[in-house]
Amino acid sequence: MRLDVPASKLLRVLLWSVAAIHLLSLGFTIVYHGFGVYDLIPYWGRIVKFFYVDKEQNLPTWFSSGLLFLAALLLWQLGGADARFRRHWRVLAVVFTGLSLDEFSQFHELGAQADVLDAGEASYLSWLVLAAPLVLVLALAYLRFLLALPPRVRWLMLGAAALFLGGAAGIEVLGAYTGRENIGFTPGWASMRYVLAASAEELCEMLGVVLFLYATAMHLQNLLPTTPTPTRPSSPRRPQERKGTFTSP
Repeated sequence: MRLDVPASKLLRVLLWSVAAIHLLSLGFTIVYHGFGVYDLIPYWGRIVKFFYVDKEQNLPTWFSSGLLFLAALLLWQLGGADARFRRHWRVLAVVFTGLSLDEFSQFHELGAQADVLDAGEASYLSWLVLAAPLVLVLALAYLRFLLALPPRVRWLMLGAAALFLGGAAGIEVLGAYTGRENIGFTPGWASMRYVLAASAEELCEMLGVVLFLYATAMHLQNLLPTTPTPTRPSSPRRPQERKGTFTSP
């Protein structure tokens, strides 16, 4: 698989897609959780859940999983284009494939049952404690690789990691203390403050992956040889007749 879409165009399409998903999510949740309209139309609750970014097995979840899998495909292709760091790119591709599968299946939620974090209502964040050492080890192992990247690609990837981890860890911790238990029971600000925190968390994660995709696609385009644009063969010119005067015999 080769990406034939320019990195800048890919970035625009993905940013508009992220914006559309979050506007739909906020619009439906404001009506449902903010104003407490629970039975607007038949299957209204299911419709809201289908677009809500903090629910599972719905449109935002499939979109996020697809973003991560696209990143895995591009990383695998980078492994074939960059012989020096082939192993690094391929390992990252495997990591992103795992993240994509986890986003789809929510496997990391099992870490919430480990109870390694005694924080009351926020104890479900135990998975963060389990994942932190793995992230640290991966970051240290990839330090030399990161420094060898072109500066623009390196800073874009660092910014992407900061956005993603800031949403997955920082804002999720904040959201754990903003009334998660009130969702669906108390309309108004009691529910909406958690909705906004959860939306900010998912937005940061999606933007982080989109920025990483842009950096990866741009680096891949710089490494792969450009395909020459086919030109139409020019038709042979007819020999020009010499101009002159003709006299009759």
